[in-house]
Amino acid sequence: MGHEDIVAFIASMRPHLVLAKNFNGETALHLAAKKWDGLLVIIVLLQIHHNWLQSLPQNLQDANDLLRTKNERGNTALHELLLSDQGATAEYLIRQDPELSYIRNNKSQSALYLAVRSGNVDCVSLMLRLCSDEERVNQLFNNKSPIEAAIIYKSKGVLEAIFNTSPRLIKVKDGEGRNPLHFAASLGHLEEARYLLQRYAPNACKRDKNGMLPIHLASFEGHVDIIRLLLQDFPDPGELLDGDGCNILHVAAKSGRYNVFSFVLNNPHLNYLINMQDKSGNTPLHWASMYFNLKIVNTLTWNSKVETGTVNNNEQTALDVVEYYMPHNPQFRQRLTWAALKAASIPRNCSKKRASSRSKITGSYKDRVNTQLLVATLVATITFAAGFTMPGGYISSEAGTNSGTATMLRDKGFHVFIFCDTIAMYSSIVVATVLIWAQLDDLKFTLTALTLAVPLLGIALTMMSMAFTAGIFVVVSKLKWLSTTILAMDISFVAILVLLLLPLCAPLTSRSRILRYLSYYPFCWLVHLSTN
Repeated sequence: MGHEDIVAFIASMRPHLVLAKNFNGETALHLAAKKWDGLLVIIVLLQIHHNWLQSLPQNLQDANDLLRTKNERGNTALHELLLSDQGATAEYLIRQDPELSYIRNNKSQSALYLAVRSGNVDCVSLMLRLCSDEERVNQLFNNKSPIEAAIIYKSKGVLEAIFNTSPRLIKVKDGEGRNPLHFAASLGHLEEARYLLQRYAPNACKRDKNGMLPIHLASFEGHVDIIRLLLQDFPDPGELLDGDGCNILHVAAKSGRYNVFSFVLNNPHLNYLINMQDKSGNTPLHWASMYFNLKIVNTLTWNSKVETGTVNNNEQTALDVVEYYMPHNPQFRQRLTWAALKAASIPRNCSKKRASSRSKITGSYKDRVNTQLLVATLVATITFAAGFTMPGGYISSEAGTNSGTATMLRDKGFHVFIFCDTIAMYSSIVVATVLIWAQLDDLKFTLTALTLAVPLLGIALTMMSMAFTAGIFVVVSKLKWLSTTILAMDISFVAILVLLLLPLCAPLTSRSRILRYLSYYPFCWLVHLSTN
């Protein structure tokens, strides 16, 4: 600033102006705190203000404390100094009034919290040394904990300063009952977690108010490195259960953390966790099914070590759980979860059916039948018409014995056209016939009809596309560049069509081992699409 003399003159003439505020609620001290060269001005203001306070009655001195005056954001001058990273000047104010460390702004951020967030080790150490009221310090760490800030901003040096100055703070819990290791595990900050574990290992066995251990929070967030670290000191995760008796796989199944499952499945000594039941009797497969975490469900159903028929305390298998929580209009991911369990031959243990749900399901299948019947009819109509409008036309009646014969009869492309068109027409006719039978009010028969009709309809659509490609190729084959371009384009689109039809036509819910293996890759492709 460079105007200390002017400030001193004005303040000495009108000392009450030191407490005057601008439209942001800021005093001259706040403004000086925002400037990098404001230390001398701050010293002058505080000295003049102190002398002025001495002339006031005692009851007015506390009400006019300049250091504790807040602006519109609830910041004191110390807050502003820490926000602008002026550590040396901040230390001066801390020594003037250590109580400033406790004061919170409108965001519930104490000065100590801001010092930690800015990574100012000297200020943090000074505050903790001068703050003698343990109860008030504990309150600071219960709400907007400075330790949490140190972990969030990966300030290991600040953590060391906190615990070296006040070792007891490593045991302090926040309002949710979480200790510093809970924070580090939840955020996935490995180095900070390692330091906290070395400093006070028993924190790894402390539960929060929800009964969660640090390893459970790491599992819920998918931090495998933290899990691996915690298991070094506690190698038996089967004993690390939350308040509901859930292990790390149960928790990962709820949050859909596939990387945690991969870690466990690739560690033989941890495989026993796969079939563990919690207090409600639910296995990880139950929880993954309940939350429709498709990728996890699919992986577990293909793992031979998983006991897929386990029932929980409600006598429900994983398939029962999915059907119980399945909404009336399920999303694609939810349908695939059900299909994965169905194909894995997981039994249905609960015989109770919801009549209203059953009627809505029957109605949805009827809509599918009607849609596919319409498509099959259109394909049959188009391919029938194509059979009488041959590419290249017919030989005229003047040609004698060959009259009425297709002009391209000897062309190989024409042969492909005929074969594809014939297959497409009869496939669509068979589909239409099957779906007419499916109009009977029998859900089981409808499902069987759809299982047969969908692959045939896929064949009909593919053959119709190939017939079109062959027909176009025949009539433009004399022009090399055009025929080659058309053929390349058509093959590309037919390939895309096949990729789209293959998952629909694959027997995804078939319990046949052979059919299940055949549909493995199409199903994995659908899983990938639905999870992304």
